[in-house]
Amino acid sequence: MNKMKAALIGFMPKDADPYQTLEAYAKAGYRAFEGGDLLLKGDPAENRRRVEAIGMQPLAVHYNAYGETDVSEIIKNAHTAGVKRVACYAGTAAGYRFGGRETPPTLDDILREAEKFDKVAAALQKEELVLSFHNHDIEFTHTIGGVPVIYLMAANTELMKFEVDCGWVTYAGHDPIPFMKGLGDRLAAVHIKDFTHGEVPREEGNGHPPTMPRFTTPGTGLLDLKGCLETASGMGMEWAIVEQDFQYNLTQLETLTAAYLNMKETGYVE
Repeated sequence: MNKMKAALIGFMPKDADPYQTLEAYAKAGYRAFEGGDLLLKGDPAENRRRVEAIGMQPLAVHYNAYGETDVSEIIKNAHTAGVKRVACYAGTAAGYRFGGRETPPTLDDILREAEKFDKVAAALQKEELVLSFHNHDIEFTHTIGGVPVIYLMAANTELMKFEVDCGWVTYAGHDPIPFMKGLGDRLAAVHIKDFTHGEVPREEGNGHPPTMPRFTTPGTGLLDLKGCLETASGMGMEWAIVEQDFQYNLTQLETLTAAYLNMKETGYVE
C-alpha cells in the first residue's frame, strides 16, 4: 500500500519566524509545505538549506490567475524554490464566491479562462513543471447549462491538472472520491480540509454567499477522511496536504498535531 506523507498549506502566524514555525510542524510529523514562495524572500539558496535541515520541503509556488502574471517569472520562481508544481488557488468563479467580482462567470468567461490556463500549463510543461488548479465550493455549486463549472474547466483543458480540496467538494454537496477517480492522471494533489455543521460570516462581509463553512480539524467533522485518503493513496498521491482556513479552540500547532494523528490512524499516512 502506498502510504502518503503529511504536508500543510497555510498555518503561518504573522508575527512568528516562519522557519521556526516549520521546524515545530516537522516535529509534529509534517514533511512538506505548499507555500514555496516563502523561499523566494531573501537568500533562496540559504532558505532551501534551512528548510532541508529541519526535514521539510516545498511543494509548489503560486500562480495568480487574476493578474497578467509573466509566465517566465512563474517558471523562475518554481526553479528557484526547487518545486515541480505551480498552484492556481482561485479562478473566475472563486472571484465571484469571495467578492472579487459582482456577477457569476458565464460560459464565455470559463472558456477564456480554460484557454489561458492551458497556455500557461503548456509553457510550464516545457520546463518540466505542472500547473494545478485548486477548487472551492463555487466550482461545484455554480452551474452553466446544468453543468458545474469544474467539469466545464476539466472538459476544456488538456494540460492543466487539479488539486482537489476534498473539504470544499464535500461542503458543496458533492463526493470528492468519484471526482478524484474521474480525474485519473490529471489529479496532481489533494487538500485535506474538514468542516462541521453551520456557517460563519465572512470577515469582509461580502461574497456569494457572504458566509464560510465552520472549519474544524480534519477527522473531526463531516469529511470522509479515511475514504479520501484511501482514494488519494490508491491513485499514487505522495502528500496529504492539510489546510484549515480558521481555528477556533485550538492553536495552529494543536490543529496540525491532531490532524496528523487522525490521518495516521487511518493507515494511509505514515
